[in-house]
Formats: sequence, C-alpha cells, structure tokens
Amino acid sequence: MLRSLMTISGFTLMSRILGVMRDILIARFLGTGMVADAFFAAFRFPNMFRRIFGEGAFNAAFIPLFGKRVTRDGCNSAMQFANNAFTILFGSLGLLTLLAIPLMAAIMLVVVPGFLPKTEENLGSEAIEFRIPLRGAKAVYLQTKEGEASFKNLSVVKRGNPAFVNVFGEIFGGEVKAEGEEVELASVILESFKRNGEVEFKTTDTEEDKKIKIEAARDQIFKGGDWLVNDDGLLRIPLPPDHDYAVFKGMASGGGELAIYNNDPGAYDLTVKLSQITFVYLLCMALVAHLSGVLTTLKRFAAPAFSPVILNLVFLCGLLGLVQFVEWRGVALACCVALAGFLQLGVLWWVCFRAGLPVVFKKPVFDSSFKRLLVLMGPGVIAAGIQQINLLVGGIVASFQQGAISYIYYADRIYQLPLGMIGIAFGMVLLPEITRLLHSGKEGEARATMVSGLELAMIVTVPAAIALMVIPQEIISVIFERGTFTSSDSFQTGRALGAFAIGLPGYVLIKVLQPGYFARENTKSPMWMAGITVIVNIVFSLVLFPFFGHVGIAIATSIAAWVNVVLLWIGLREFVTLSKENWRRLRGMVIASLVMAVGLLGAKALMVGWIDAGPWAKAISTAILVGFGATIYGVGVLLLRVTSFSELRSAFRR
Repeated sequence: MLRSLMTISGFTLMSRILGVMRDILIARFLGTGMVADAFFAAFRFPNMFRRIFGEGAFNAAFIPLFGKRVTRDGCNSAMQFANNAFTILFGSLGLLTLLAIPLMAAIMLVVVPGFLPKTEENLGSEAIEFRIPLRGAKAVYLQTKEGEASFKNLSVVKRGNPAFVNVFGEIFGGEVKAEGEEVELASVILESFKRNGEVEFKTTDTEEDKKIKIEAARDQIFKGGDWLVNDDGLLRIPLPPDHDYAVFKGMASGGGELAIYNNDPGAYDLTVKLSQITFVYLLCMALVAHLSGVLTTLKRFAAPAFSPVILNLVFLCGLLGLVQFVEWRGVALACCVALAGFLQLGVLWWVCFRAGLPVVFKKPVFDSSFKRLLVLMGPGVIAAGIQQINLLVGGIVASFQQGAISYIYYADRIYQLPLGMIGIAFGMVLLPEITRLLHSGKEGEARATMVSGLELAMIVTVPAAIALMVIPQEIISVIFERGTFTSSDSFQTGRALGAFAIGLPGYVLIKVLQPGYFARENTKSPMWMAGITVIVNIVFSLVLFPFFGHVGIAIATSIAAWVNVVLLWIGLREFVTLSKENWRRLRGMVIASLVMAVGLLGAKALMVGWIDAGPWAKAISTAILVGFGATIYGVGVLLLRVTSFSELRSAFRR
C-alpha cells in the first residue's frame, strides 16, 4: 500500500508545489483585490466539483461496482459498464453546462450575495440618513444611477466597548449602543492615502494642500463641505488597513438611485463573466474522474495522480506568458481553467487507450448496473463532498467581507498541501484495496488495512497541523508577500490558515474512514452524517463571522470536520477497532507534536529579528524553523517508539 501511496503522493506533491508557484504569481499580480475575489469565487465552482467528482462521490460509487465487474465478469464486461457510464455522464453534465452558463447571473446571487449592494435608496430633495457595518471592509463605494447625489456629515464610528454590543446591534438591526469614537471622513481618507501610498505628501504641505492632492487623485468633487457625485458616478472611500471602524454613516440627498457597497461594485458582474468561462471545467473534471476510476481500479495510479499537474502547468504558462501583460487578467485566468480541463481529459483518455482500455461513446442503456451507480452516487455527492460544501458555505458568508474570499483561498491552498499529499492519496488507495479485500472474503485484512492507513495518515498530519497553528503568518509571508500582496494580507491570511489547521487531521481522517462505508456500497450513512455536518458548519459560520470575520469561517469549517469524524467513527465502531498499542502510538504522535510546538515557539522568539527582516532572511529563518520542528518531531516519534525505520521499510515493501 505504501508504494502506491508514494506514487500518488509524489505526483500530488509535484502538483501542489506547482500550485503554490501558481498562487504566488496570482498573489503577486492580483493580491486580494476585486479581480482576485471575483476569480476565486468563479474558480470555486469547477474546483469544488473537481474535488467532489475526482476525489469523492463518483469514484466512491463507480470503483466498487467497476471493481466487482472486473473480479466477477472480466475486464471486457467491466469496460462495457464503464463506456455506458461515460456516455450518460457526458450527456447529462453537458446539458447541465449548457443550461448553467446563461443562468450564471442568477446562480451567483446565491454564491456571492455579499457582492451586491449593502443598501439601495431612492434619493429626493430631503436628505436621508444611512449607516452600514464596516467590519473587514477595505473601502466603501457610493454609486449613483440616473441622477446626482450630494453627501454630507460622512463619518466612521470606531468599535465600541464592549464590542459585542456593536456587533449584535449591527446584526439584528437594533440601536447600536456603546459606540466608540466618531471620526470625520476627511481624516479617514487622509490616513488611508498615507498608509496605502496612493498620494505622496511633503513635509511642507499644509492641510489644504493635502486635501487638494487627495481630491485631484480621486477625481472627486468636494464643495462647501459636501461630496458630490455626478450622474452614474462612483465615490470610492478608502479605509486604512487593519482599521477598527464598525460603522460608516452619513446623509444623502439629490435624485435617482443610490447604491452603497463595501465590495467593489464591479465584482458581481465580473464574477458572473468569469464563472461562465470556468464552468466548462465541471464537465471535463467529471469525465476525468471517470477515467481515473478505471485506471486506479486496475492499479494504474500514475496518470490520474499526474492529471492535476496539467492544470497548474497551464496556469503557470498563462501567468508568465499572458496575464502579467494584459489588463483583463481575470478573464485570462478563467480561460486557463477551461483550457486545462480539455487537456486533462485528452491526456487521460489517451492513457486509457494506450493501456488497452479505450473508453468510447456508445448507445446509452439505463440498465440495473447504471441505476445502482446512481443510487450509490447520489448520497455520495453529499458525503464525499462535505469539505467542499463547507467551503462553499464559507465562501457565501465571506462575500460579505471585502478580501475575505481571497484570504480563505490562499490559506486553503497552503493547508491543502498536507491534505492533498496524505488525505486524498489515502482516499485513492484505500477504497479499491478495501473493496478488493472485502469481495475476496478477507474482512480481517480489510480492517487491518484501515487501521494501518489511519496510523500512517496521523503520523504525518498531526505535526503538520501543529506547525501550521504555530507559524502560520511566517509561512504565508514567505510564500505570498510580494507585489500587490501586502504584509496586512499576510497577517489576515495567516490567521485563517491557523484556524484551518485545527481541522486538518479531521479532514484526513474523513478520507481514511469514508472508504469503510463506500467499499461496502453504503453511501446513505455518510450522506446523513454529512447533512448534520453542513448544518453545524452553517450555524458556527453565522455565529462566529460577526466576531472574527473570515477567521470565524475557518474555525467553523474545522469544527464541522471534527463533527464528521466523530459520526463516521461511531458508525464504524464494529468494523474498525483500535488496540491498546494503536492508542499508545497515537498518544506518542500527539506528545511528540506538542514538544515540537514548544520548540518552535522558543525558536521563533529567538529568531524574531530574522523573521521581521528582508525577504531572504525571512525565507531562511522560516526554513530553519520548519527543519527544526521536523527534527524534533522525528526524534520524538523514534524515542517514544511510535514507529521505527524497520517498520517503515516493511510498510513500503507491502
């Protein structure tokens, strides 16, 4: 098993490294701005389906049935079943794609509701008062349609003490009490321009000179103490990074319609456009998952594991050869996604053909075998895609905080490194292996394989999670902080990464435990467990987001993962049992990881000068921290007899 895991993990590691290189370039060119938020929201759809179909629901249903056909009736009969499934899958998802693209504007109303205006008003001669929450906002946008607007008494209010009074007042629309200091808007804009470097001020500039420079740079009209916005105009009010403002308020009068945003007004339309381009990736990835299932069942793991590498290679070529030279960067990246999907599909089909396993179209037959596939696949879409459903819920909530979608995306990319190398690899290897053992009547070996997989997964995942909790900002800063990705972005993304790390072992355990259900053709139990987990995630996201912003979303996702683990474990308690020796090994892993955490905190305190220095010193110091932590953990697991070199060599031979 370990040999197959090494093959898959090797290509997965290559894909993840290329993916990090891709994200470094995206961070450099897009940062966490409007185009980045729009692209990541658009990319989430096909990427979510890639993980569900490619690593979850489809293969969870297809591999056991296809494997049974191979064992019972031979390869030719199994390929007839595979060809029938391929044809029906292409037709149904092709139709879905054709329907979804023109309806994308309506779909995005559900996916990114936070990109819509916070409030819309019809203006008249009599001034109206407005106030909107600012938690996490980078700017406020006042847009007029079919008329002119005049704004006065614009100001922001700092968070009060106690803070929760403000928060609940904003959530439930009640009177906000115990507000903090009120700051006049001109002072806010001045501070923002200074800190963002958008306007340079000389030491000899008077306050009037500064106001003139700000107005010239903003191309806005400031007259008699009022801000004026012409017909179909836009007033953008920047806010300082890491501000502590809770509310933006003011008075508006004039004519026409007024829309107030705390996301860029162009974000929604751009997200719709990019989603229409990227959605074709869903069809390609569903067919790629089918071809991967055929190959992995017959123990050909290399090509399916290599497939994601193609996506990242296309991205890198696009970023280096096109994106950095054009203004339509979001559209260029979306086109890379679509192109990569067709290339991945073509490569895997060619590998199947060369291996003597040609997958071709045939007249579709809705026979009992295919109906069984649908029965198993339906609940599996929910069960195996629980992580993606949780992330989708998080994305919906995150759309209400400017930049939050980008923070979560970059953090997710880093914690996907260990999850992809370990969790997804185990999912690909364990399911066909346990299926084979159960159909051969070797239930005892199947149980032992599950326990062995659990131990192998945790020995790497537990220290990885602890390290990501201890030094998240340092890791994010070294990888992404350049170009338009600022130190403030590193801080906010690092906070999300630390919260995601809490759930990392849980997500890997989900990948290890789910095959125990799917191999026995039981997808209904994981479906109900997944439904409970989704509810937990939604509740905690809504409760924590007002207090912690995007970090609350990551915490909720981690809590949901552990709830799912508990439910899966309870359901397998008669199939998978841990001996005293297994528990001793797991305790040893945790103890060694905690010792490593203490060592990392001490080393981090000693190296703070290096960590806060230039990019090279920061990279070297972070590498030293990672190496130091790995050494402590490695020595710890050997001293605590969690494993040994001979056991690792023996596992590799198996």
